[in-house]
Order: sequence, then C-alpha cells, then structure tokens
Amino acid sequence: MTIELCPKSLVHGVGVALSLVLAIAVSGCDSTAPVAAPTSTLPAPAAQPTPTVPPYETDLDLNAEEKEAVEGALLAFDGYIKTINRVFASGGTDTQNVDQFARAGSLESLKSEAKSMKSNKQYMAGKYKAYGVHIESVNLDTNSDKARKVSIIFCTKDSEWSVVGLGDPLPTSPPKGITMQHIATDVDGTWKVANQYLRSKECESI
Repeated sequence: MTIELCPKSLVHGVGVALSLVLAIAVSGCDSTAPVAAPTSTLPAPAAQPTPTVPPYETDLDLNAEEKEAVEGALLAFDGYIKTINRVFASGGTDTQNVDQFARAGSLESLKSEAKSMKSNKQYMAGKYKAYGVHIESVNLDTNSDKARKVSIIFCTKDSEWSVVGLGDPLPTSPPKGITMQHIATDVDGTWKVANQYLRSKECESI
C-alpha cells in the first residue's frame, strides 16, 4: 500500500517504527513548511554514543534473571535508537555496523530506508527519542516458540524529527505522542531489536 505524504516527510518511513509514525502523523499538509536552506550538506558524522540502560518502569515482579534480560534488551533498544539517529541524520550514508543492535525485520527496514534516503537525497532533521519506557513482558522460556523476548513500550514525539530534503531544516509542528512497541530478542547470548509495531496513535506519558 502506498501512502501519499505531505512535504513534511518525503520518505516511506524511517525504519518500521518511524514509517508507522509517519503514516499516522501526517494527516494533512502544513502550509507553513519552511523554505529550504541554500545548501545541500549534511551534519558532519559523529561517533555513536555508547548505549546505556534508560530509566524504565514495569508492572512485572522481575526475578534476578529477568532483570538481567531486561537490561540486555534495553541496551540493545538504546543502541538501536542511537543507530537510527546516526544513520538517518547522515542521509543513509553512514551505515557502519547497522546490525550491531538490530536483526530480522528491524535490520532489513533500517537498511532499506537508509538506501531510500540516500537515493532520494534526503535526511532526518531533528532527533528520534523514546519517552516513558515501560517493560510490558519478559519471556525467557527456552522451551517455547516465544523464547527469550522482551517487549518494550515507549512514546515518541513526531514533532522532534522529520525526513526532509538535504539542507532543509526541521519543520515546526504541534507535538503529538505516539505509542510504539519494540521486541528485543536474545539469540546466542546477544540482545537485539527484532521488530517494532504501532500500539496507539496517542500517548499519555508525554
């Protein structure tokens, strides 16, 4: 299905998570879109910060093993968010180690959108951030098909980032909270983000 987007965001999506946000956040065009800057340059590449475990909440009564798994999943989650910002701020040109914190659908989407940005001469202005991180579930049952998975729920503000043409600034728009779900999986002792889904078009935590 093709989604027609306004000039605010001229891309199919920024990974699966961001494309979901784009699809629901851009319901109409902004007539006050900024004029393009007179250059077509990108910010200078910067080293990716080391991921850390972000503050989180949960309603679960986690045991020691589950807490360790949550920390591993959240390190991957934070690293994946940082990778999104690094790769897409570069217009899809900085794709070094994109598989460090992503696998499966998340990795394929990251590569695909980076390629699309590069070919369309676009980049992500602003920064993609996670707010109100909540651990929804932890499954460490190695005998089940859902083995070693952590479900992470969080909010993001679509007004803090936008995919635009090279040199264009971040458009101004009213903030809107979107609820997302990331699934981190542990394969051979390494946690990575495997998939992400839209959970709600609203978010009460921001």
